Formats: sequence, structure tokens, C-alpha cells
Amino acid sequence: MPADKVMTRRSLLGAAGTAGLLLPALGGLSAPANAAAPAKGPQVPGFYRFKLGQFEITILSDGSYELPTTLMASNRPREELTSLLAENFLPTETRTSHVNIPLINTGSELILVDVGGGPSWQPTAGRLTENLRAAGYKPEDIDKVVLTHGHPDHIWGLIDEFEEAPRFPNATYYISAREWDFWTTNEAAEKLADAFKGFAVGAKNHLPPLAEKTTRVTKSGTEIAPGIIAEFTPGHTPGHMSLIVNSGGQTLIVSADCVTHPYVSFQHPGWWPRTDLEQDVAEGTRRKLLDMAATDKAMMLVYHISFPGLGHVARAGNAYRWVPAMWQWRI
Repeated sequence: MPADKVMTRRSLLGAAGTAGLLLPALGGLSAPANAAAPAKGPQVPGFYRFKLGQFEITILSDGSYELPTTLMASNRPREELTSLLAENFLPTETRTSHVNIPLINTGSELILVDVGGGPSWQPTAGRLTENLRAAGYKPEDIDKVVLTHGHPDHIWGLIDEFEEAPRFPNATYYISAREWDFWTTNEAAEKLADAFKGFAVGAKNHLPPLAEKTTRVTKSGTEIAPGIIAEFTPGHTPGHMSLIVNSGGQTLIVSADCVTHPYVSFQHPGWWPRTDLEQDVAEGTRRKLLDMAATDKAMMLVYHISFPGLGHVARAGNAYRWVPAMWQWRI
């Protein structure tokens, strides 16, 4: 091929840019000579992979959603909360809640912990399936799904609403028996505040279709797989579960929603989120889990802080501080 016909990376990119500028002309419009550079919009598909001993764990982003900060500390004056947020350079009216979902590859099984909110929860969430595929997996590959609790952002991705079938068709499922009963009877509808009663309707749409494939865990400390233990961590919901993952002498605490904010939950574990159903119980659980992480120097995964939500817990007086983990680039 003649030298002037060779397609280089630079010329290819230039051709692509030229094509973009020509698109308006195809609609009968003239492109400006110096068009502004277009914004690219959404972030790239989100996943982050790391090693924990012999396990390979992939954190999958289900996206994010916005919440009012009034939900963050129901037992403290508003001024205390806004002061804490402002001094940490965070908005004081709304917060962005990330959704960080772990996929644990034990070498023999793929275990997904929660399934995100699906397409009907929030327009900025429901990204789990596309990020699972971006990470090199298909929904059909998943062997086990552990459900930490029944809130929409954790279970509404169970059913493929277009196919009207389980999104993870080959998986078996695990949830605490207490949590199953709470959401599949009328208890949730009776106990939830009016603002959250829609959660009960959604749970009844998503959990019962999987009843025959679901193990109801009745004992804290139950082994989900070798090296993966389910611990009851009630308060956020009555049957909330967390996971303790051990491999090669390393430990990861999958906290789910026991802790939810990098400053409030750690610096002020006695502040009560309105999203905790049994707030005093949730505080006790939170303190116990934070103490465990700090004492054992275990890594912790927090679902709703900045992606990928991995870090450690350090003591700070009578409270704690969150120390984000450095990324592993060689795994």
C-alpha cells in the first residue's frame, strides 16, 4: 500500500473526528469551522478487580442515586450534620449513594453478593448486568447469589422484567430466614414508614418467584462456601446479613448497609440514619462491626461510598476513621 494510503492511529482518530463534524451537515445544517469539543457523558463501565488471598474479587458498580441528607442522622441537630459534611467538602443538601457489589471468584464458584436495583429502581442505577459483562462474565455464569437484605437497591435486580425470568438463571440464592419472612409476609408493610412502603411491594414482586431456589439461613456463622461465612447483622433491617470472607490469611468484611457513609458512619457511629428500621439495634451492630474491622485489621467493603468502596477501619479516640484502600494494579 502506498505510504500516503497507510492508515495510522492518528489518521484514524482524525477521520473519526471528521465524521463527527459531518453529521450535522447530513441533516441539512452547516458544521461550524471551529466546533466545540462535545462532552462525553457517562463514566466507563465500572468494575474493579483485586486479590484476597487465593480469591479474585470483582467489585461491580450498579451505578448511583441521590438521597437527601436529611436521612443521614435522625437523632442529631441538622447543624451538626451540615457542619460535618461541609468540612469534608461534601454537599449539605443531597448525597450520592454509590452501589458497590462484590463478585467473589473462589476458584470453583462465582458468588454474587446482592444484585442491585434493576432498571425500575433509579434511572442512574441498574448498571450491574452491563458491568458484569464488561468484567468478562455473563449472568448465566453466577453459581450463588447472597442477598444481604431486602431493600430495592439490593434485590430489585433479581428478575429480568423483560424476560419475566430470573436474571441469574443458574444460581442458588441465600437470604436470612428472618429477612425472608419480614419481606414476604405483611410485616414490612406494617412496620415501614409511609415513605418506604413501596419497598414492601417490590420485595413481594421479586423474592417469592425464587422461593424454590432460595436457602433461608437460620444461624449466624453459616458457611456459604469454604472461606465465606454469613453473619447476622440486624438493625438496618431485621434480618440483615454481612459476609466474612477469608482466604490466604486475609479477611474482607462485606458490611452491606451496616455502615453507609465515609464520615458519618465512622466518626459518629451513634448517629442514626432514618433508613435503619431498628436504629438502636443498628447502632450496636455498627459499633461491633467497626470494632471487629479495626481489631483484626480486616479490609471492609462498604456498599454506598465512593466506588469501589474498599478500605480499612482505624480507631480515632472513641470512634473510627475510614482509610480507603490503595488500588491493586498487579493481580
